[in-house]
Amino acid sequence: MADFPVPLDNLITYVESMHPDGGPLDRISDAFTVSTTLNEEIDALLGHFVDQARKSGATWSQIGTAMGVTKQAAQKRFVPGKFGDFSRFTDRARNAMLAAGAIAGDSDISAAHLGSASLVEPLGVAAKVVGRAGLTPEQVYAALGTAAPAVPVSGTSNLASVATALSELGCDESGKEALKSALKAALRLRHNYIGTEHLLLGVIDAGGPASDALAGLGLTPEATRELMVAEFENILAARRASSGDK
Repeated sequence: MADFPVPLDNLITYVESMHPDGGPLDRISDAFTVSTTLNEEIDALLGHFVDQARKSGATWSQIGTAMGVTKQAAQKRFVPGKFGDFSRFTDRARNAMLAAGAIAGDSDISAAHLGSASLVEPLGVAAKVVGRAGLTPEQVYAALGTAAPAVPVSGTSNLASVATALSELGCDESGKEALKSALKAALRLRHNYIGTEHLLLGVIDAGGPASDALAGLGLTPEATRELMVAEFENILAARRASSGDK
């Protein structure tokens, strides 16, 4: 078998080159970013050959055996769920995505659209974090230069139409980077879902004009994470109180 195309030594050298003067924690952060990118490439690589196998007539049982997993595990990984790539999004986050699409209109969704749309749900964590920062949604819309998002009527009454609407959304480069950063934010927080808070944090972490605009309001990555932690603690305290757990 040919040598592996990406030797570990090469990856280590690459990570160290990202921030030559960085410390051990910077190395971990950079390595995490690289590993996330590699995981995405691995999924794309496997998906390419799984698609070829399916077109050649291979069954899911055969594909699972080739991967060393069960038929069900193979299908779960490569057959889209009812919301496709949005299967881990909360209902509020899906609403935010639909709202971002409405703001964008005929254009692709940008990071600015996502930042504004993350506040479309008043009870969502993103909106509460912005409130904790002493800001109004209108201040955020003005800073990002977008219209106020209209609350989409999605809910769960017509899942098929929601899935279709989500699948038709397109993002420009800034929007794609913000969504990638949202996923990374969720992983770092050890959350198995993506909510409005992750969308907001994704916009902030991605850098660029939208991130700079939010930083100008005081919503820097560090400040936003502190506010987010405080909101999570408030949510947990409320749950304990409602359950009678002192």
